[in-house]
Amino acid sequence: MEGILQVAFVIMLILIAAVDMKKRVIPNSFVMIIGIVAVMAMVFQDDLTFINRLIGLSCISLPLLIITLLIPGAFGGGDIKLMAVSGLYLGIQLILLSFFLGVLAGGVYGLWLLLIRKRGRKEHFAFGPFLCAGMMVALFFGTQIVKVIFIR
Repeated sequence: MEGILQVAFVIMLILIAAVDMKKRVIPNSFVMIIGIVAVMAMVFQDDLTFINRLIGLSCISLPLLIITLLIPGAFGGGDIKLMAVSGLYLGIQLILLSFFLGVLAGGVYGLWLLLIRKRGRKEHFAFGPFLCAGMMVALFFGTQIVKVIFIR
């Protein structure tokens, strides 16, 4: 069952990235499917505790929500919901790693756009594809990355 859930998660991440790149929106239906996958993982996988998943749900999405409330347009609602349900699926360590990788990749891309004068400082670009890429890297290599970083 774990493999089926991983495949479903990855397919949804690919679809979200493609739609967000093209339309700059993350469909709620895709987020809901990841939410269903996350709930199924809670039932069929015992690798993460409920508390770990709950902290994963909130540790990125709540700060993003607060930032967006303070700075309107900082993040889209789809990005916030995506991080919440994905945190429920991945747990705290992997969602933190996912976000770090997504911000790093998105930051490099944004800087590149500024350097080639394709976008101005106030212009937005789709951030979802970078979050999705970070989640896929974390899903497949996150445990190894975390071990390298924290085990000496």
